[in-house]
Amino acid sequence: MFSTAYKNELIKRRFYEYLKNSKGFSKKTVECYEQAIWRWEEFSQKADFANFNKTMAGTFKDFLKAKKKANSQDNVSLSYCYDILRYSKVFFEWLSKQDGYKSRINQTAIDYLNLTRKETREATQPKNILSPTLDEVKTTIEAIKGKTEIEMRDKALISLIFLTGARISATMTLPMKGFDRKELIIYQDPALGIATKSSKKFTSSLILFSYKEPLGYFLEWFDYLKKQRKFKSNDPIFPATRIEKRKENISYYNSGKVEPIFWKSSSSPREVFKKRFEQAGIKYYRPHTLRHLWTKEISKISLTEEQKKALSQSLGHENVGTTFGSYGYGKIAEDRQTEIIRDIDFEGKKQEVKYSFSREELKQLADYLKKDE
Repeated sequence: MFSTAYKNELIKRRFYEYLKNSKGFSKKTVECYEQAIWRWEEFSQKADFANFNKTMAGTFKDFLKAKKKANSQDNVSLSYCYDILRYSKVFFEWLSKQDGYKSRINQTAIDYLNLTRKETREATQPKNILSPTLDEVKTTIEAIKGKTEIEMRDKALISLIFLTGARISATMTLPMKGFDRKELIIYQDPALGIATKSSKKFTSSLILFSYKEPLGYFLEWFDYLKKQRKFKSNDPIFPATRIEKRKENISYYNSGKVEPIFWKSSSSPREVFKKRFEQAGIKYYRPHTLRHLWTKEISKISLTEEQKKALSQSLGHENVGTTFGSYGYGKIAEDRQTEIIRDIDFEGKKQEVKYSFSREELKQLADYLKKDE
């Protein structure tokens, strides 16, 4: 006779294999389900999963909502509870179809793993993610004054993410052959070793905004690696810092140079962002927030549906709604919301302005019209 712990462990492994091989979920996604099941086991004190019922489901919700954040007296967020419940629900729905559990777990009990409608609305409402302004990014990039390899690399790193909105995981794994200098595009292709989300393959264009200098900084770095350092096609565009050993072999120091090896984890490029923002006297923003800035800048432009689709794909999204919802128009600052509404021509009295002239152009036009009289 198997113990309850052994029985639970076996069925969990079967479920994780199902998620990985049948559903095709990534390791990171499977870990989300693992965390949800751990929370259930914490609540139930590792009771047999077959004992699941609607009373336990209801009590589990109360258990989650009363749970404290790590190193804090504050309760966990409703969005956290919502995620744990929806992952748990998938597990028990799968379990209810397995031999030995079919007759003991029913759908009505599983349906109790839901927050109230009010709580669900609160848990799933769009989050107002703070991102740097264009001026803050400009200040940060321009504050990197030196010409050491480390400074050139850091400047190029922030510049490329600003130009493309690429994720840090993809950027840090981008090889030299992943960039087409002539077309100004990067190939986010897992076959090249690039770590894209969900192993998607797509192309990203380098977009020039009103602040155009970053393109020069990135190209200067790319050309330097190729011509001066003789980096090969499989070498990283953003290589790790070379660490030298002192003569006494007692300690190590930063040489100010790079070596043709990839960063081992995303903590290194994130530290670059933290260091450079703070160095410029700007509040630290995570690399991912530049994706939000990228989309905010794009959202200011009048775009056709086809153009929106192209830009969305460049960001790696299959759905335009993801780009211009979660990242773009999903949340507009209240002051900007008021400004937009006030500027709407509800009565249709405003005439369309087709051309915009500078003062100098207007003067030249006036002089021309005088001559034509």
